[in-house]
Amino acid sequence: MSSEKHTTRRFLWLFVSLSRGLAAFLAVYSLLSLAAVALGDAYNQNVWWINSGFLPHLISVLIQLLLTLALGIFALRVPRHIVFRVVLAIPVFAGLFTAVINTLEVYEIASAGAITLGFPLPFSLFVSLGLLCILMAILVGYIYLSSSNKPDKAATALVMILSATLTIVLFPLGQMYCFGTTDYRVKVDATVVFGAQVYPDGRPSPTLQDRLDTAIQFYMEGYTPVLVMSGGIDVDGTNEAEVMRDYAVAHGVSLGDIIIDEYGENTQQTARNTVKSLHEAGFTKVATVSNFYHLARIKMLYLAEGMDVVTVPSQANKSPSYPLFNVVREIPGWWYYWFQNLVK
Repeated sequence: MSSEKHTTRRFLWLFVSLSRGLAAFLAVYSLLSLAAVALGDAYNQNVWWINSGFLPHLISVLIQLLLTLALGIFALRVPRHIVFRVVLAIPVFAGLFTAVINTLEVYEIASAGAITLGFPLPFSLFVSLGLLCILMAILVGYIYLSSSNKPDKAATALVMILSATLTIVLFPLGQMYCFGTTDYRVKVDATVVFGAQVYPDGRPSPTLQDRLDTAIQFYMEGYTPVLVMSGGIDVDGTNEAEVMRDYAVAHGVSLGDIIIDEYGENTQQTARNTVKSLHEAGFTKVATVSNFYHLARIKMLYLAEGMDVVTVPSQANKSPSYPLFNVVREIPGWWYYWFQNLVK
């Protein structure tokens, strides 16, 4: 074999192996999501990567099932025969088509002014590119199998594991930067503001000020008649929710338009507390305000509690540079709550 052909085959092997690692991740993710729906009352968490809700329910579920099966088979074995390649390619193409529709819908909504994209590329565009790579790998991957100098199974497995691991990291990051930075503001019944650190002298930290200032502006512009301040009790005894309330009142919000939740010790507790109180008050259309890296997890937890919310990222005025630690911390946090929602 010539050196040029050998290089081409090696590149093709690498491309196919990386695509198989991605397919393995998506297959496991989709399978667990569908199983959770079938076995319990969990919402379908496949919406975090592909949303076929524009189709009739049975067709949507069928596409997800066939796509999951095709991805899993490809992750286990590269099809050699043309018939098998076509059979696996059809559901992957259907998934790719769905992801492209999702991407076009995002841009259509953004162009109509209903949402403001903080990041120019929607997550569904990356899903489309990933499925396109998998589709191409299914159709042409057999070529490297005919090579007399094939990479061994251990090398292939290593590349696949690296690919899947990288995807595990990039998946929540994509949610943070593509979904979390998008402003979905619409008129709502109430808005939940998530607490953050309060200094010992009673001043809200820059991060909390950004959340409060964004929520106050949201209120002043007439998007929400009620602000729900949710926070915990700091180690020095400071009540975050009360500090948030006082800050909002000092900046023009009517005291009667503020509800406080002083038991919001963490994101999950805030979601549980506020869903209950919001339902009791008859509020059904709800917004949430927090930092961009926090919003994907917030959306997930509210969906797990049976309430869909719109998310509004806080404007970075007081804290223009977010610590990298906060973003990195969200990666395991996102997956922790994702798994928790599966088995609850």
